[in-house]
Amino acid sequence: MEAIKTYLDNVFSAYPQTSEVQNLRHDMLANMEEKFNALRQGGKSEHEAAYTVIADFGSIEEITTELGLNKSPEAEKAIHLSWEEAQTYISTLKKTGIWIGFGVWLIIAGISAVVFIDNVFVMFLAIATAVIIFIISGIKRSDYGHLEETPIQLNHDAREKIESGRANFMPRYTAMTCCGVVLILLSVGAFGVIEYPVEIFLNIIGIAVFLFITSSSSLSAYDVLLGKGNYRNKKSNTQVGRIISTIAVVYWPVATAIGLWQLFAGNAYFWVVWPVAGVLFGGIVGGVAVWFGSKKE
Repeated sequence: MEAIKTYLDNVFSAYPQTSEVQNLRHDMLANMEEKFNALRQGGKSEHEAAYTVIADFGSIEEITTELGLNKSPEAEKAIHLSWEEAQTYISTLKKTGIWIGFGVWLIIAGISAVVFIDNVFVMFLAIATAVIIFIISGIKRSDYGHLEETPIQLNHDAREKIESGRANFMPRYTAMTCCGVVLILLSVGAFGVIEYPVEIFLNIIGIAVFLFITSSSSLSAYDVLLGKGNYRNKKSNTQVGRIISTIAVVYWPVATAIGLWQLFAGNAYFWVVWPVAGVLFGGIVGGVAVWFGSKKE
């Protein structure tokens, strides 16, 4: 039954949310639910019953046309994707997510190398390699940037497969996120008690960050296609993203300059600059999102 509700939500999101549209959706849902229950009582599985109801119900666009309902301007610009195109997008975000996560770990490992072997060249080599990874991954992702800004229309089969893929991925996403949190908590707690080498502490943090980036990148691929999570309102999400990107262009070079200044000044705790900067930036991102959301309301 959830598949039917999701299908109707996707279809009717293309129309202005007037009382007439809402009543039509309510009536259609009631009729489809009645047929769904009849099929379930007849021995059909939930999946079979939902697929049959959606396939047999007819074209909703024909019904809305007869009623004189027009799609909203945003929906007219919607991108229609096939399952193959959606699959390529998901695969690209997963692969680039792994590479970006590796690049971030490489930077942290390079910083730890300064502490471990006292070699600044290794740090700059690691940072340079990470930057190349970021550029290549960014170019690959840029081909799909429009999907994050524009509503997406999927046929029933494609949506069903993507929904299934997301549901199958969620346990892995939860496990990776939990592992990352546990690694950070244990490493910070242990570092405060036994004071083990800083380079080990930094690499553990790097692994945790890698898990966060790769898992969230994969989940965002599904959410972009399905219009879930942070991508329910793509227009609003795009505006927030642009504000944060503008801040990041200034913020991270300044944070890096401060860290390097502390390094060459001989401060043994120069590496603290980046974790602190990361926490502060997380607060800035959250603050911008909350501020923009309250402003829209």
